[in-house]
Amino acid sequence: MENFTKFQLMQRIKELEEDLIAEKMVKKSEVERNHNLMCDNEKKDLHINTLVKINEHYSDIIAKLRKKLKDQVDGI
Repeated sequence: MENFTKFQLMQRIKELEEDLIAEKMVKKSEVERNHNLMCDNEKKDLHINTLVKINEHYSDIIAKLRKKLKDQVDGI
């Protein structure tokens, strides 16, 4: 086993502390990114649901108008 000097041990401790800080920053960044992605997904789900409702509403109107037009054409 090697004998480390006090300076070498202090340097190693400093390196490990810097690594720990870097890892914490990465984790914090990942947590923030995940939160933002989940918010974006929720917003997109809301947009999709709203567009589906709008499409259903206008599809019903168009279907009724087509039926009415077809009945009028058939009546001629």
